[in-house]
Amino acid sequence: MQIVLAALLMVASTQFNTKPQKKTLRQPYPETGFWVTENMPGKSGTIVRYYANSNHLVSTVTEPANLDITKVSVRRYLNKKLASELSRDSTKASILKLYEIN
Repeated sequence: MQIVLAALLMVASTQFNTKPQKKTLRQPYPETGFWVTENMPGKSGTIVRYYANSNHLVSTVTEPANLDITKVSVRRYLNKKLASELSRDSTKASILKLYEIN
């Protein structure tokens, strides 16, 4: 009887843990491309590198202050800058190539 009860509880608990993960509003992710920040120890300023989805470096920008990417407002700011940098990309390497024809 105890084994059946334990099995029933195990099955019931696994059904509640399989909820799909949603993208929360507190964690904004860019739709295209990504950015990487680099803070130098002992120096003020942040180096931000903007990449396209195809891992192509679009631009490198030095921000005058240290950016704290744990803040949502900073991530939103970097996402907007990423969108503007991708729109200014003249090489069009930001377009992801799904396949290549020889």
